[in-house]
Amino acid sequence: MAISSTRWSEPWRVLAYSAAAALAFVALERLELALFAAAGADRLLTATRSAGADERLAAEAADVAARSAGAVVALPAGHREAAFRLGYELGWASELVGSFAMSDPAAQRRAAAIADAHVALARSHARRLGIEDADRIAALPSRTLADFVRLQARFEADEGGVAQRVEARLTPLHRHLFLLGASVGGEAAKVQSSGGSFSQPPVEAIRRHATLAGIDPAVWQPLVEVASAAPSAAVERQRAAVERVVSALAARDAADARTSSSR
Repeated sequence: MAISSTRWSEPWRVLAYSAAAALAFVALERLELALFAAAGADRLLTATRSAGADERLAAEAADVAARSAGAVVALPAGHREAAFRLGYELGWASELVGSFAMSDPAAQRRAAAIADAHVALARSHARRLGIEDADRIAALPSRTLADFVRLQARFEADEGGVAQRVEARLTPLHRHLFLLGASVGGEAAKVQSSGGSFSQPPVEAIRRHATLAGIDPAVWQPLVEVASAAPSAAVERQRAAVERVVSALAARDAADARTSSSR
């Protein structure tokens, strides 16, 4: 992603406020992760939820499952895994190019080349799912610091329109798999590009989308526990957590295929 220096010539006051917001966001995230590591996944997620939140999320998950059930047997092979991987690769690419947006042009070009490889993988998964105009799918650009800080919110708002295209082609469940993948992919880019020294998993987003996608807590919770690992172990721990999710989704896809072929 080539971003000219004029992109960053906003008034200093705006940059200062944006930087302060970003630093506050990082501080809050780190506090959340420290508490998360100390309290444990189950206890912290329970303690920080308002009364009835779990029940509402469970009811929403049941609704998503009901609205998605009728279409599952007609979906392409490997549909759950592909929807997750589509989001993962776009989240990874968006995080990386955004993190280098204020770097020198040479560093931006190197980051863009790596991100382009992830976008190419995302497009291949989109084609696998039968999404039209798959070759137009792209990473979310970060032209300002505020853009980069809000990457998670921008995916949630479906800025690129991919989540809606996934849901229209597949089901509401696949929309949440895509958004889960985007959350996890962005975190993976942080962990891998920093050699494991930097981790800020979006705990609530991962919990919400994994639950609405029908993924068992024992499968998704390792995704948000990476921050408690030493840097030397964080990269492999995060990769293992992702592969655990992918394996679980692949197993469910295989079960769907067996059910479909037996009818």
